[in-house]
Amino acid sequence: MLNIPDRTLFNRRIPKVKFYKQIEADTKLERKFIDEIGTITWKYKLSKETTNLEPTKEVEEIQIFEINLKEKHISGGVLQNIDRIIPYPILFILKYKDDVKLSIAYKERNKTDENKMVIHSYYQSGWMKGDELNIDILKGLNLEDVYNNIIRQLIPIESTPADNIEKLMELDERQKSLKREIDRLEKKTKKEKQFNRKVDFNIQLQKKQKELEELLNKK
Repeated sequence: MLNIPDRTLFNRRIPKVKFYKQIEADTKLERKFIDEIGTITWKYKLSKETTNLEPTKEVEEIQIFEINLKEKHISGGVLQNIDRIIPYPILFILKYKDDVKLSIAYKERNKTDENKMVIHSYYQSGWMKGDELNIDILKGLNLEDVYNNIIRQLIPIESTPADNIEKLMELDERQKSLKREIDRLEKKTKKEKQFNRKVDFNIQLQKKQKELEELLNKK
């Protein structure tokens, strides 16, 4: 459950064609909208009127979209293009049969064109059964706090509302980068036949593993 009041319910179906026509999607992206998405519902609207929380310059409203999927997958490009044309943060509830997953992007207005959004990283939950979904949506003194705290709950790092959201995201990106590098070096070490190169890769691997361990211990 999302733990938000009934007055935030909007429940308006949006034809997916509106999205791929508005973004002037090429044939490949249009095909992804058609093949991957069943329905899109603008499920909830978090605003001053529906939550009694004040907007800020950065976050005036937060939208919650429910997307019913045809398969247990959605392409990143599909969500990114929806995010680019909606000038507010969007929490996506992705549904496939009885399973559900949450996804939200950290995004901000383009400094040279306020009608456009700059998309940064996405933060997601794992897939779970619908009745297992439990997230506190309205945590904060204003809508920007609410947005940041939704992201905090989806970043796999223990934190408190006092922790700077930008620093948490930087830490998360650094961890992901190190894990990718460790995975790459593990594969190289395993495949390498020459003893000297294998030793060299193993030294690099141990160094990266130590970096990750030290990073994890900072929180």
